[in-house]
Amino acid sequence: MPAAEMSLGIDNISAVAGRYVLGHQARRPGVNILACRLRAISPTGFTAAAPVIGAVGEEVSASFAPFGTLHGHILRHVADGFAVELDGGADVADALADRIEAFRHRTWHGMADRRAAKRFMPAEPRSVLILEHGTVLPCLIVDYSASSAAVSADIHPPVGASVTVGQVPARVVRQFDVGFAVHFELPPAEELESMLETPPEWRDTLAVVPPQHIDTSEPDDTPAEGYGYD
Repeated sequence: MPAAEMSLGIDNISAVAGRYVLGHQARRPGVNILACRLRAISPTGFTAAAPVIGAVGEEVSASFAPFGTLHGHILRHVADGFAVELDGGADVADALADRIEAFRHRTWHGMADRRAAKRFMPAEPRSVLILEHGTVLPCLIVDYSASSAAVSADIHPPVGASVTVGQVPARVVRQFDVGFAVHFELPPAEELESMLETPPEWRDTLAVVPPQHIDTSEPDDTPAEGYGYD
């Protein structure tokens, strides 16, 4: 039996961050790659939270360290991102199934990354970025610490620019390939993660589709769709 048929997908895998490109070219000059957060993966597709949402049918190339580079098309939108149906035949699905099984049974050894131990991945990574002149854009918080955060959006504000991430005032201190780093202008707070979330007045606007109409688990058992988290 092929590995893809033996392997099960993984839901609730949001500890895995990655990067992606929509279509063949950058959507805006200088913004070629965006960060994303894996939500679920199977041998035939994946769901990810993302700052910039392409159209249904648009090509996606995404890379996740445990699973490699994945190519496919947007199958549908979810509340904070999109679900992708992967291209390729049985060989591609079998290879990904093997990587999924290796990840599922992987044993962690060695010392923890000291930097990672001080940084956190928010449970709700998709938020809003408010620029100095009032423009509001969706963004993805890659990770954060008590004093800073890494952010990905469809724009790279210049170093020194004042921005607001969720409800937290910040200043851009560095740019990198999938986004930029900000330093918070408020003292550390216990409720920081909730302050980084989308403000209540923007939540309905930010949602790609109304969350109550979205089921990010297996849509149904119909084989004709060729996609699911079995």
